[in-house]
Amino acid sequence: MDKVNLLDVGYTAYQVTDLDLMERFLIDFGMTRSARTADALYMRGSGANHHVHVARLGPDNRFLGGAFTVATRAELDKAARIPGASPVTAITDPGGGFRVTLTTPNKHTIWIEHGVATVPEMPVRRSYRMNFASEHLRHNSAVRQRPEATPVLRIGHFVLWVPDALSEITWFTDHFALCPADYICAPAEPEPITVGTFLRFDRGAEFVEHHCILINKSKHFGCHHSSYEVLDLDAVAAGHDHLVAKGWTLDAGVGRHYLGSLIYDYWLDPFGNRIEHYTDTDVINDAYVPVRFVGGAHETTQWGMAPPDTFFD
Repeated sequence: MDKVNLLDVGYTAYQVTDLDLMERFLIDFGMTRSARTADALYMRGSGANHHVHVARLGPDNRFLGGAFTVATRAELDKAARIPGASPVTAITDPGGGFRVTLTTPNKHTIWIEHGVATVPEMPVRRSYRMNFASEHLRHNSAVRQRPEATPVLRIGHFVLWVPDALSEITWFTDHFALCPADYICAPAEPEPITVGTFLRFDRGAEFVEHHCILINKSKHFGCHHSSYEVLDLDAVAAGHDHLVAKGWTLDAGVGRHYLGSLIYDYWLDPFGNRIEHYTDTDVINDAYVPVRFVGGAHETTQWGMAPPDTFFD
């Protein structure tokens, strides 16, 4: 089968019991309301995507699914030919467009979408260049960053908890132009995909972000976290201090990961969902050789506040 070429991550969606509370947190996290109905909230970043986070009102709190976008209707039609896929249907949510709904082997919902309306980009400051001992990049320009709700630019990736990682990874790589970036492995296991695999867009020599999704074997089910790119290290730190001042719950951060190298800051939303600010991730192409990493969660941190070992349970 001809694999579906994914354009980008679209959004993650959650069911929550209080939309007002979720909106208040996400505004402090750096998002802006794009649309709201009686039973759903659509939050955007500063980029052109209509929304990067969806919250739907319901009787309990749970992960609903994740969305990817495709560039053409032909790619969407290709997704509709995946076994078990829904037909192409019109999206009735704000932003419109068309989607195909898929269910993964571990029963997660994945939406493939095309034609969703875009919105005008919002102005943000320029990223601060840094002056290193070996290279001075900022000239006649000072850094002036105060604690504030740091603007979310876009959604970069999300992580699925699954009981059977191998079937999930195989499904994604069989049907979509995705390939492994790095592996998280159990000690002494012969196969490289026993615990988790970071998947990236497979675009040959073109450089792409280290991962767009991580499949993580776990006793839990749902979304381990959704991750949002911000401008730079100062934006991560400013957002961190702002969220501390607002009294929200810190999970782990600020720190730098080993796999992907990204600088991270993890928080819990009011409903217990983990959400991340990140910046400075690796960009790789088909010349990159995946790493087979064996170790606990604290060992995935190079510096900073490490997650607890239960991070990848």
